[in-house]
Amino acid sequence: MKKVLTILVIFISITANAIDYYIDTVTINSEVLNEKREVLVFIPGTINQADSVSILYMLDGESSSNRYELILKEQFSKSLIVIGIVNKNRRRDMLPKKEPNKFLDFIINELIPKIEADLIIDQRILFGHSYAGGFAIYTLIKQMDTFDKYIASSPTPLINMVNPKVYKQIDNKIKHKVKLYFSYGSKDLKQVKKWNSDLLKNLDGLKLNHLKWKNEVYKEENHITSVKISLIKGLCY
Repeated sequence: MKKVLTILVIFISITANAIDYYIDTVTINSEVLNEKREVLVFIPGTINQADSVSILYMLDGESSSNRYELILKEQFSKSLIVIGIVNKNRRRDMLPKKEPNKFLDFIINELIPKIEADLIIDQRILFGHSYAGGFAIYTLIKQMDTFDKYIASSPTPLINMVNPKVYKQIDNKIKHKVKLYFSYGSKDLKQVKKWNSDLLKNLDGLKLNHLKWKNEVYKEENHITSVKISLIKGLCY
């Protein structure tokens, strides 16, 4: 997927783990949500406008600084840009029975156009953990062509999102290869293990041509400790 990206901010250079990167906070006046929303933007210092880049939209953006430094430690491609979407009302925005459609509308029609305009993007990724992981899968179902990869760490609650017919429909509709990576810890929350086991069982029975998926269970990891592993393994998938 080729797209174009512009960062409409002034950055401050920071050195972390001997790697230079730029970071700033961008405020968006959302008409959809009727509120101001903040996002944190992380860009490796080596990127220029001629580069082809990957962009990772990270839900629960208040945790994005630590997670970005983890990405740097793993020495991922220097062309990965991270956008941390800071929460305002997490349950309202991410739970299926609340107002996820509005939050998704904000991301698709306000955030992405605000951030992207001038740099070529090869891959767009969405990452979320727990409720945000559930929202990542919700986004796959509702906006299957928006991201190239969906990383769902300990996603919950999934409810009807485990329905195999949904994924067959996605596979028939998507216009390019899409990846779904979902995971959880062996000591995770009971509801997380239940939803993920159901989803795994249903996906195992499908023959899919365009939607590629992978599930992993991390031995001895719990709801908190599994998130960092999921982020790194999901990016590698």
